[in-house]
Amino acid sequence: MAKKKKNQQQLPMVVPTTSASSGHHHQQNGGAHKKLHKTRDSDCCSINFVKYVLHIFNIIFFWSSELFENSTISAVQKMIKLFASLVLLVPFVLCGEIVVQTAPKFAFVQEGHRNLNLLCEIPGSNPIDFCIVKVPGVAAPFAASERLPTPVQGVTYFGRGWSKGSCGVTLAEVQAKNEGTFECILSVAGQTYKGTIDIASKAAPEPPVIELSSNVDDSNGEFDYGKPLIAKCASRKGWPAAKLSWYLGGKPVTNELGAAFTEVVNNRATVEQFYRKAVAVEDNRKQLVCRAEHELYPNGFMEVALPIKLRKTNNNENLIQKDASKDAKVKPSSPQLLISSDVPTNDGAFKEGSTMVVECVARDGKPAATFLWFLDDQLVYEGLSTPFLTQSSRGAVTTQQMLQRVVKASDNGKTLICKARHPSGTSETRLKLKTYR
Repeated sequence: MAKKKKNQQQLPMVVPTTSASSGHHHQQNGGAHKKLHKTRDSDCCSINFVKYVLHIFNIIFFWSSELFENSTISAVQKMIKLFASLVLLVPFVLCGEIVVQTAPKFAFVQEGHRNLNLLCEIPGSNPIDFCIVKVPGVAAPFAASERLPTPVQGVTYFGRGWSKGSCGVTLAEVQAKNEGTFECILSVAGQTYKGTIDIASKAAPEPPVIELSSNVDDSNGEFDYGKPLIAKCASRKGWPAAKLSWYLGGKPVTNELGAAFTEVVNNRATVEQFYRKAVAVEDNRKQLVCRAEHELYPNGFMEVALPIKLRKTNNNENLIQKDASKDAKVKPSSPQLLISSDVPTNDGAFKEGSTMVVECVARDGKPAATFLWFLDDQLVYEGLSTPFLTQSSRGAVTTQQMLQRVVKASDNGKTLICKARHPSGTSETRLKLKTYR
């Protein structure tokens, strides 16, 4: 009897593609640069997973028929082959998604900046089927191609061409309406992938200011020997944020500084930093200077100075005593927790062994709010700074307090709580802690 002919079906070939790791690149000028930002499209992973499952069924069917038709190879050997095939396909699911590379990730430009290049590319110069872009300030998306004129005046095609997996646009002149997120949709082999570039107009911050805490007596511009001088430097509403540095008597200050905190609202950054020092005899007639550095400032920086003069007599108390019992009570805003911009984090997680620096802020209370800190149900009393009080012209007081604490592995999953206490009631804010090694 003739031997049954062996099934000639071949396994479908799958060539896994390796996706580059995601990266971040901040560019200060508007043009495209050599390093490209990479944006991941999660929809592709779902499609590849479906393909993976279908492929597994195909392989199982193939090997099942082999088990019964070819007796020369043991079932164990064939199952090992099956397992190895499945393992080899895992990179296809995990790494098969295409990563759109964009240049730049962030475009910090001034209004009126000319020839801003925005580029999207597929790794390996794989050809694309089409490219659709959405430009902030332009009414509708449109196709960006080297073969077609763009339908928008002042916008032209930029890139190496669809055949090389590249497309983008050049804005002849950046206008205020162009601030926002540029999007590109690229199609490869019937699947679409998206890249984004944030466009923000540069803005010079307001001149820096030095503010003294309201619980520091500086009447007549004089300070008491040995008493704490608590000051804050603020540079407000700039983009990007200004960089702060301090000088006392012309020499850089480092040891007496707290961490910097940056708050961003509508693409405008306010950065604040605290200075705390017991006034010494040698500080008399020196100037405490805060310098804010920003590329749009004249000469690249602006300074503000606080003269320090020792009081001849020491009859005044350090804390300003005020009878607030007759004042109308005003409840402060709900407290807010801010993480210092000087502290590196990984997707909001703190590195174990590093120093966590957070600030609690309650604004415009009459009288000032006071804080209690908790880690879960445990009261926190170590690592707290002296509260910084800022009084407005209406008598309302903003309270700021900083916590510095070494991050432990056991902190993961715990909740940091700042509770603001006030005669009109209490309120609190919470921060869920995440850690990594």
